[in-house]
Amino acid sequence: MKLQKLLLSALVLVSLSAYSQDETEQERECKRMRFLAGEDLKIKNYSGASTYYLKGEAICGNYDKANYDRMIGSIRNTISAETDKVKKTAYIDTIIGVYDRAEQKGFYDQANDLIRATYMMQIAKPNRAAADVLYSRGFAKVGAVPSETQIQYYYTNLNALYVESTNDTIKSALKKRLISDYFSLSKMVSDLKMSAKTQDNITVSFNNIVRSCADILPDLKGFLATLPQDKEMKKKAVVNFMTLLETKKCTDAKEYEMLVDTLNMIDPSLDGKLAKARLLVSKKRYSEAVAAFKEAKMMTTESAKIEEIEYMIASTQFNSGSYNVAYSTAMGISGENRSEALHLAAQCVAKLANGCGSSTIERKANYLYAARLADQAGQGGTAAKYRAAAPTDTEWFDAGISSINLSCWNVTVSK
Repeated sequence: MKLQKLLLSALVLVSLSAYSQDETEQERECKRMRFLAGEDLKIKNYSGASTYYLKGEAICGNYDKANYDRMIGSIRNTISAETDKVKKTAYIDTIIGVYDRAEQKGFYDQANDLIRATYMMQIAKPNRAAADVLYSRGFAKVGAVPSETQIQYYYTNLNALYVESTNDTIKSALKKRLISDYFSLSKMVSDLKMSAKTQDNITVSFNNIVRSCADILPDLKGFLATLPQDKEMKKKAVVNFMTLLETKKCTDAKEYEMLVDTLNMIDPSLDGKLAKARLLVSKKRYSEAVAAFKEAKMMTTESAKIEEIEYMIASTQFNSGSYNVAYSTAMGISGENRSEALHLAAQCVAKLANGCGSSTIERKANYLYAARLADQAGQGGTAAKYRAAAPTDTEWFDAGISSINLSCWNVTVSK
């Protein structure tokens, strides 16, 4: 029995020896490089493993997907651990080349699009067009959750493509993307609770392109002509453009009214009605605006939204010069808008001071009530200004009184 085992072992050794002799020097060296790379991976010596994998790729000439995946993973780990900037850049150059070769051989995994594009952005002269293709494809994947770095690099790259382009058609398309992507990326930053720095960076890039009404209005008709067919997506795009025009103070432009009408045509909802009301305010058509706000208020049962709309109504009434009505509306507002409403009410009292009271001291006493309301609103500076216009101690003494009932407001004020 032992003899049979010895003979079998000898036969195996002879077979292996013969097989080894059939290998070329290149094949043996190829195996050796891959073996050494694997040994370094076991001890997490990623830079050593990367070196052996790269040598093996050159020697073997026939790496499969598994080998490319292991080599890419090894180089990525090397980049993450490297602290020397020159070496780090060299490794990034290397992995970009490896990704290219893997893709040429049909072994590239598109799940790496965002990572690959971000490496491309970290070299001295990135292929911006290629990086944009990768970023766009990566962002479009269902469930994609890009990092803050990837978001910033993507938008910065898109900005650079726009600036560098000399083709009007391409430039227009890139501008449209810069605008639409700004809103989608901002929502992503908010939803994923990313840092304020990330939002600031994409906002800076956005404002470099869209500085004023003149930078957006000429292109707006073209943008509207290519709105998505899906109702919700179309509505979202229109609302985004409206927000942009509001931010850039372009609400008096005919294009803004066109957007408002488009929104109400797509979906005559609360948002559309509020937008119409704000548009009427900007055109100083106050009575129509108040009517539109009141219609909007009937379209929601959310208390916070109702209070917000009531404040808009009070503010519109104030702007129209209807101070008594604005005061009554403001005093009925509670919730988060209470302070702003009290401040508005204080301004209404001050505006009507000269018409409330039969004597000078009574009329001046209105400012004491205005100051009280301003204090309640947390507007100490405004309150101090109003008190300066109130009756002086001498006036109180000469009148022989220490308090006054203000019939206009049904309140009593004291010296």
